[in-house]
Amino acid sequence: MRAKESAPSQLNTTPVVKLPNAVTKTLGAKLRSYRELAQKSQEQLAHDAEVERSRISKLENGHINPSLLTLATLCHCLSITLEQLFEGVTDTLPPASQGGALRRRNQAHAEKSPAPSKVVGADHRAKRTKA
Repeated sequence: MRAKESAPSQLNTTPVVKLPNAVTKTLGAKLRSYRELAQKSQEQLAHDAEVERSRISKLENGHINPSLLTLATLCHCLSITLEQLFEGVTDTLPPASQGGALRRRNQAHAEKSPAPSKVVGADHRAKRTKA
């Protein structure tokens, strides 16, 4: 009799994206170019954007995947637009392993979850008590 084959673990469903990749390298190089054009050091840009200097270094080297909001903040601090930062960025990446299934599960969950205001008893206003 054969032992039951165990199903793949569902615990680690985070997509694996290898960094640096073509997209993060290209954006990092453009970010560095605009920073140098603005005559700012990594330290100055980090201060202006309220992030750590090491984060600027990692961004410029393509070692982290910044959020759109982080990029928008950095663009603001460099007096450029997101359009300027992404100009000429033509690289694309295929979905990361397990990413499609994970996105579909997350989307299905989001569609089933009620909005916080529709949850029974969800009154988030602070109530004052008399002392």
